[in-house]
Amino acid sequence: MASGIISESILIIASVIIAGMITGMVISKVGTFEGYYTATSEAQKEKMLSKFEIIHVNKFNNTSVNIWIKNTGLTPIQELDLVDVYFGQINSIDSIGYSQGSTPQWAFEGNITTSSIWSEGETIQIRLQDDSALQSSTSYLIQFTISNGVSDDYIFSIS
Repeated sequence: MASGIISESILIIASVIIAGMITGMVISKVGTFEGYYTATSEAQKEKMLSKFEIIHVNKFNNTSVNIWIKNTGLTPIQELDLVDVYFGQINSIDSIGYSQGSTPQWAFEGNITTSSIWSEGETIQIRLQDDSALQSSTSYLIQFTISNGVSDDYIFSIS
């Protein structure tokens, strides 16, 4: 009889320990899920608040165009060093590197740099230089993408 009580006590203690371990694992996974959900929500919020529009493209010379882009979102845009620019004829666009010393390349104009903050309502200008002469009556596509994946594209032709 005493051995039966001891056996039951050992089983109850083991059950409590196992239940505590399972509870600990579940709580840690809930914390991990909550962190993931919070990070995803913040990223989605940033994407929703970030918006810009390419408002005008103008031929600068035979191989270059000036591009004006307005921040129409509700938040400043940072990390301008992570901007991607794509350019080319409609069916053959390529990624264009930032001010690398050889063409094709693009750079910010004016007092904006890659470490600047692009404020809401502010219009920035970039100059894109192609490695060959821009052809008249040909449609070109420019796509501007910021670090969180928000992008805008603009189709134009040189006259």
